[in-house]
Amino acid sequence: MAVVRRHGFILITALWTLTFLSVLAVMLLAGVRQRIVLFQRLEDRARVQAAAEAGVKKAEAMTLDALEDPSVAAVVVKQRLHNNPAEFAGMDVGGVAVEVVPDALDPGTGAVGTAWGVADEQSKINLNTSSREILARLVTEALGWNGVEARALADAIADWRDYGQHSTEGFFNDDYYKSLEFPYPMKDAVFARPDELLLVKGVNAKIYETLLPFITVYGDGHVNINTASRQALVALGLDVPLAQKLVRFRRGADNLEATADDHVFARTFDVAADIAGSVKLDPSEVRQIDDLNARDLLTSESGIYAFISRVPASAGGYKRSIACVFSVFESRVLYWYEK
Repeated sequence: MAVVRRHGFILITALWTLTFLSVLAVMLLAGVRQRIVLFQRLEDRARVQAAAEAGVKKAEAMTLDALEDPSVAAVVVKQRLHNNPAEFAGMDVGGVAVEVVPDALDPGTGAVGTAWGVADEQSKINLNTSSREILARLVTEALGWNGVEARALADAIADWRDYGQHSTEGFFNDDYYKSLEFPYPMKDAVFARPDELLLVKGVNAKIYETLLPFITVYGDGHVNINTASRQALVALGLDVPLAQKLVRFRRGADNLEATADDHVFARTFDVAADIAGSVKLDPSEVRQIDDLNARDLLTSESGIYAFISRVPASAGGYKRSIACVFSVFESRVLYWYEK
């Protein structure tokens, strides 16, 4: 009987030991699996990040190549940078799909992110250099506000950036910002980035998102006549019909931006003459174009471009996107934002 008990005890001990070892093995395997999954996720994240950064590098390289080669025709430059799905759509970087799209309005379609390539920052109205009149016209054109409302917002924008030049009293001056629940001072300096506009009195998220395709804080304030939207041209001072004529003439026979039949203005002082060769211009319309040249508001070239390099997710949306503003003049990144 004692032998049987001893054998039973040994068996029970062995079973408990086996059970313990089995549980321990399962726990160890679970830990190993978690680590493997974690390492796979980290590796995937690193590959996605590297792919998105590769998209940025390609956009920078193509922009530099297109603009620095004097043998490349201006219309070809537009095609390479603003309408080039062969280069910017569905790029494969180590098995990761990447695409590069403009960060703002496509003047051909009026939509955001429908083209493949980069956006010209000098097609937009500069918040730091534009007069109150230009800002007010932009607000009217982009938001559909009446003159009084548009002028009030334009004054608020200008007062935010202009040191010691606050033209309005009370509602828009320093007292307003000091009276907020969480007060902050007016900047009295230029905008460093576009989303700083959200700090200005009268600007909310919806207003900001509507204005964003038409505004910039980069560059010297000259607007590129070859890429400016109708809204930007009206803001500069052209009548709506004239702005429409200019954009339509620029697009060529197919009425599309950045295609082979586009007309590219070589010099801003030739704009009126070029258009008049195909489209009737009234003397008042010629004077409007001449006035923009006289005020030194136009350019026919650009050197600052914005774009988004993004990695699509299989379930929709994007695994990673990098918004970038790149200066060809300085060959460096002016703005970088990841999400």
